Amino acid sequence: MLNTTEVEFTQSSEDADVILINTCGFIDAAKEESINTILEAVSLKEKSHKKVIVTGCLVERYKQELEKEIPEVDEFIDLKNQTTIPQKLSIQVKPESKRIISTPKHLAYLKISEGCDHTCSFCAIPNIRGKHKSKPIEKLVEEAKYLADQGVKELNIVSQDTSYYGTDIYGKPMLFELLRKLEKVEGIKWIRLYYLYPTTVNEDFFKFIKDSQKVLPYIEMPIQHTQDHILKDMMRGYRKKKLYQILEWKEKYTPDMTIRSSVIVGYPTEKEKDFLSMLEFLKEAKFDWLGVFTYSHEEGTPAYEKHKDKIPKKEKLRRFNEVIKLQEDITYEKNFQTVGKEFEVIVDGFSEEWETLPIGRSYRSAYDIDGIIYIETTQPLKTGDIIKVKIKEVADKYDLVGEEV
Repeated sequence: MLNTTEVEFTQSSEDADVILINTCGFIDAAKEESINTILEAVSLKEKSHKKVIVTGCLVERYKQELEKEIPEVDEFIDLKNQTTIPQKLSIQVKPESKRIISTPKHLAYLKISEGCDHTCSFCAIPNIRGKHKSKPIEKLVEEAKYLADQGVKELNIVSQDTSYYGTDIYGKPMLFELLRKLEKVEGIKWIRLYYLYPTTVNEDFFKFIKDSQKVLPYIEMPIQHTQDHILKDMMRGYRKKKLYQILEWKEKYTPDMTIRSSVIVGYPTEKEKDFLSMLEFLKEAKFDWLGVFTYSHEEGTPAYEKHKDKIPKKEKLRRFNEVIKLQEDITYEKNFQTVGKEFEVIVDGFSEEWETLPIGRSYRSAYDIDGIIYIETTQPLKTGDIIKVKIKEVADKYDLVGEEV
């Protein structure tokens, strides 16, 4: 058995002896990306005799099919058996071993729960991940302290349903209580919230962020659609009126808050008038960032059982492109409004094109998802520094240029 101290992790498949792939099996695009990644790894294996292990949601859903179609993979490991991976690689894990941070050293993700109790008609996650299971607060605080000791400054809170946290083990939502304890962790400077479900976002939520010193005025909150009859068919549990109410609370308590959302186009019951109405709502809402997905007809979901996937792929793509074009204009406008303003910016590294030019983000951008800021400075900076930056100009559709103050 190998000792964990003898194992070295690398982001390069070419350098690795073992290629470990964690897949997604949520929607068609993610499945395709996962399959392509597996095939690339198999190609490398054939050239240099590497070992390939594949795990994650795609394996959970299609293990038998994958074993049959891609026999070159050494192991397909489903979710419940992920803890056996070290054993299969002859690696002995020490009892005191902690998680490996694979992100840049100044930021990390803290997963506060697994699974989801919602039954959205288009979503396969409950079938894959099961019911909502929260991690106890004390365990999460302990993990956050460990991450802070490793140099983490930005803590990204993730789950399948963040705003529902704690309901299963404490009998009521406990996100605020968790955040209050995480705020006390020395070394953590920023706390960013991902995947809030609109039904459980209330007025107190915006009051909490307004008064918080560490929880950033940034939320990621997928709305998926805006038309009531589609939201009902999607089994989302809210209607357009709730979305307007959330926007009102945002303007009342946290007017500078950044919201990232997402929508689905091409749902089976979406007519052209529904799509146009959604476009009008997006023009009003002016989300800072927006993800757009074409509807994916997933077996095992209520929508799959109830509807045919009747909207042509070409039409879905047209609607997709229209939303993207609209959002690009909105994001550009939002970015332009920051010119001349000063922000705290965390340094993520340096530009690939100009190796000495630092790049970073303000509270307005999530790592590796939203836009970046190119930082002009005469001072030496290092990854993880938090500095004051004045925005000079918009660099392109998503990025900014600023100078250190």
